[in-house]
Formats: sequence, C-alpha cells, structure tokens
Amino acid sequence: MDHLHVRRLSRAFTVTLAAAGLVASTMPAAQATPERDREGTTRVAVAPAVVRKLDRLGLEAAPTKYATAAPFKGTVAFRFPVTSVERNGQVIKHRGGARISSPHDSIALKRFTIKLAQGKVGAAVVVNGERVGRTEVFNIRPSSRPELGDVRLTLTHAATRAVNSTFGAPAFDAGDTFGFAKVTLR
Repeated sequence: MDHLHVRRLSRAFTVTLAAAGLVASTMPAAQATPERDREGTTRVAVAPAVVRKLDRLGLEAAPTKYATAAPFKGTVAFRFPVTSVERNGQVIKHRGGARISSPHDSIALKRFTIKLAQGKVGAAVVVNGERVGRTEVFNIRPSSRPELGDVRLTLTHAATRAVNSTFGAPAFDAGDTFGFAKVTLR
C-alpha cells in the first residue's frame, strides 16, 4: 500500500473516529464502566473464516483481563477499552487483549496500540506465559465488510510467524484478514 493510500485511509479512519465520538456508545451497561473504558472502546469482529479455522485446528480464543467477547453478527467480537488517544488521534492505546490457546500452548496479544499514520496495530506478545516483546501484529486496510467494522485488520509477517510457530502448523499467512475494527471514542 503506498503512502498516499495510507494517508487517505488514515484520514478516513480519523473522520470515522471523530463521528463515532459524537454518538453515544452502544455497549451494554455492564461493560461500560468508567474504569474500564474511560476513553472509549475498540470492537474487533473476528473474520468468520478465522473462527472456522481456529475451530478446525482445535484452538480457542478468549479475552484477557479488561477485554470482553460476545457473539456479533454471525461471528464473535472482542472489545478493548481505550486508555489514551494521542498525537491528534493518530495513536490509540488499549487495555486488555486476546489469547489463542490449545491444550498445551498459548499466544496472547495485549495492550494494543493503533498507529493510524503507519497503518499498523502493535501489541505486547506473550507466548506460553513468557513475554516476548512488542511488535506490529496487524496492518490496517479498507474494510471489505463495513457491517463488521470500519477497517480490516490483516496479519503481519511477525504475527503469522508467532502463531504458526507456537502451534506448530502453517495455519495463517501474512496478509490474511483477521478481523474488522471499529473504534468508538467518548
């Protein structure tokens, strides 16, 4: 994706965020607590194909502390509390995360940071309980399913290598769509 396209996508996403900030949150009251999402939330609807693939591989996905998950439009959506919005809305930080696990192994992605100018989402990566470090795990692309989210999240090479090596199978490829995101700011 060229820089002009990234800038256009970034501007479109920023406009969407600004518009979303003018609309009341549609989160259930039990999830909308000031301590958990004082700045807003990001909803990530997992691509239905990913849900099916995880099921076929015997893997389970679950939210980590501060995140939630619930059925959403034929798939599952995770919600991550926004903790800060920086650099005029270009950097959005979160609490919580998601864990993918088998009976013997797990990989968790935590404390997501959306970097709109770069078109990337970074996260702290934890494999089998050991913190590996922070890396970019998703690329931000235009949504092909706007009913699921404003932008599409595709797997980076680093995320693909981490998941595939953790579970010992070539389950995903770089560029695969993982899900669709929508940020709602207060």
